[in-house]
Amino acid sequence: MYESGIQTLDRSYSLLRRVIKAGQHGLSISELTDATGLSTPTVYRLVRALKVLGLVRQPLSRGPVYPGPELLSWSELTRAALDKVAHMHLLDMAENLGDSFFLMIPDGFHVLCLDIADGQHPARSYTRQKGDRIPFGVGQASIAILSFMSKQEQTHILDHNEAPFLRAKGITRGLVQEAIANCRHLEVTCGVEGTDPPEFTGVAVPVFGKNQTPIAALSCCLRRSRLSDEHYERLTKSLLASARAISHNLFDPVENTR
Repeated sequence: MYESGIQTLDRSYSLLRRVIKAGQHGLSISELTDATGLSTPTVYRLVRALKVLGLVRQPLSRGPVYPGPELLSWSELTRAALDKVAHMHLLDMAENLGDSFFLMIPDGFHVLCLDIADGQHPARSYTRQKGDRIPFGVGQASIAILSFMSKQEQTHILDHNEAPFLRAKGITRGLVQEAIANCRHLEVTCGVEGTDPPEFTGVAVPVFGKNQTPIAALSCCLRRSRLSDEHYERLTKSLLASARAISHNLFDPVENTR
């Protein structure tokens, strides 16, 4: 019975991970069968059990399977915990370094601003206030998160954002991919140079969950005149230290990503 229970749990977890990754696109029963290697009857049985628990939902009896309300409530708890833990780090960096600091999280084809802390030299470029959404590929925070997503996720997002958002900002796909490669190497990014706003620049780093999954980004916005080599070094050291401290606090501990 113990072996059987563990096997059922493993299968349920495998199925659930794929449903979560698909998000609001959903996955059909046949897609789940192909992805997990389980039989169709087994997938049906597991989906029924997960629906009862509220972990998945299936609006139509034979339609796609989506993340359920229980999972959505967990994500809200994670978001609240992230916001609370990150807030003091943003305040400390704003006070010590003088610039504006942001906490950004993935939100579909965009990144969402959860928190802002301003120092003596406040600055705004793409993000003006909490709750603003910026398309992936625009701004340094989106590049920091996008860089550590899977290749499949990157392609899906860039396919969607290229025409309506990136080209309008004068940002090419090649430049985004170059920035991604640099960020994966350095764990720091200044984003992609677009058509606006020319007087501002920024620096961002990813915040990792387990298995080096990007759950957020810490970013800084400042006027270009302030970004000396010395200040850039101070910014990157502070941002990286804060990002790792947040990850450690939330997941206790995560593996060192460098």
